[in-house]
Amino acid sequence: MGAVNWEDLDEEELLSRFLQLEERIDKLEEKLIQKNEQIDEQAELIEKQDKLIEQQSERIEELEAQLRKYENPHTPPSKRRSGTDESPTEQDDEDDDVRTDGGTPGRKDGHDPEWRSPPDPDEEVDVTCDCCPECGEHFDESVGVSPRLVEEIPDPQPPEVTQYNRHCYQCDSCGTETVATHPDCPDEGQFGVNVIAQSALSRYDHRLPYRKIADRFEQLHGLELSGASAWHATERAARAGRCEYEHIRQEIQDAEVVHIDETGVKRDGEQAWIWTFKTAQHTLYAVRESRGSDVPAEVLGEDFAGTVVCDGWTAYPAFSSNLQRCWAHILREAEEVAADHDEAEPIYRYLKQMFVGLQSWLETDPTDRERAQMHRVAQRGLETLVERSDTDGPVATLLAKIGGGIDHWLTFVGEPAVSPTNNAAENALREAVVLRKIIGTLRNDRGMFVHETVLSLLATWRQQGRNPYDELKRVVRNNEMTSRAQAVPAVEPSG
Repeated sequence: MGAVNWEDLDEEELLSRFLQLEERIDKLEEKLIQKNEQIDEQAELIEKQDKLIEQQSERIEELEAQLRKYENPHTPPSKRRSGTDESPTEQDDEDDDVRTDGGTPGRKDGHDPEWRSPPDPDEEVDVTCDCCPECGEHFDESVGVSPRLVEEIPDPQPPEVTQYNRHCYQCDSCGTETVATHPDCPDEGQFGVNVIAQSALSRYDHRLPYRKIADRFEQLHGLELSGASAWHATERAARAGRCEYEHIRQEIQDAEVVHIDETGVKRDGEQAWIWTFKTAQHTLYAVRESRGSDVPAEVLGEDFAGTVVCDGWTAYPAFSSNLQRCWAHILREAEEVAADHDEAEPIYRYLKQMFVGLQSWLETDPTDRERAQMHRVAQRGLETLVERSDTDGPVATLLAKIGGGIDHWLTFVGEPAVSPTNNAAENALREAVVLRKIIGTLRNDRGMFVHETVLSLLATWRQQGRNPYDELKRVVRNNEMTSRAQAVPAVEPSG
């Protein structure tokens, strides 16, 4: 369109041209307004996306911080979180204030302090003063009271020696002979309920050698007994609690989910294994010379129908097909391999992203149908991951481990009660590991029997918020003591 010579246009043409320009300006202004509105909408959308990304990034950082505690696939949790090779007992000896979980003593910043509730006094004592300690001037009366509550325990009491004259009876009808019983008089031995209960607690709670237990009784109470006597008292506690041990085993057999783990222990210097079976309310230990699938079959029963949360040990798939493999183990192994082999880095990254993503997604409380769909999607992702054939060495080994448990990594996605890690069982083994360092070796079958029984009782009572000392006295008073001939660690399969 050529340039317009405005001088050649008459008034009517100039007016027409002017109106056309005004109309074009109005259209351009309308388009400009629409563009500005679109830009505002895009800016608002970008702002929302930025906020969502920021929230997701914070969540990922939080979950990754939880994952960083897994440093080595075979290192106990107590050592992993402390970041040191020292045992928990060695750290406690050096500094009682050192935390072994990577944290610092006390509550986090911003949390209100928690104080003990002051008890009501059993007695009030007026503490007075007659004269000024500086000049000797006599006081007429006090001008106020400064109360202070002091909690004290009574002096240790000497032992009470009671002779129980247990009357004997013979039935005239059937000839049965009966000896009367008393709850404070055990069926055997000369030590009472409190001595038996305190011996077991001193050994398994306070981790004292039997010689030190005997010294403690003599120092505090003037009760003379030998280290062997302290051992026999602890054995009686185990035999008295064996019925409760069997009850714990029955409860675990009926559980929907059981965490299982095992670690080495010595039996007369030879290799044995201490197994732990843990649910939300019960913990059971079993000391066996076997590390095979026969142990869970014996303890849980061959017809166990629940889910087993476990590591990758071959005994578990040989026992049950309903497993949840521990993600903490495979993530640590993948991280270690990725640190030395670049080709393993995408494998580790994929596993970590899947685990973090699934954990975050499960927090939305999905339905059963959504869980099933997510299980299928994640399963296909793992199958695609292990189909890689261009690797060898440690990377191939890692993929083989993932593939070997391909049906057991995602059980927790479909079953809400199942945990993706076996931390519960590993935590339960801590006490056994510490005692292993102190005891060194269990001498015989009776030692194995006592070890697994008392550990199981104390751990279960604590889980249930019960007082171990009161519970030990209760089971001893019941006088349902297993005979010494039956004090062996074998657990009879349930009928």
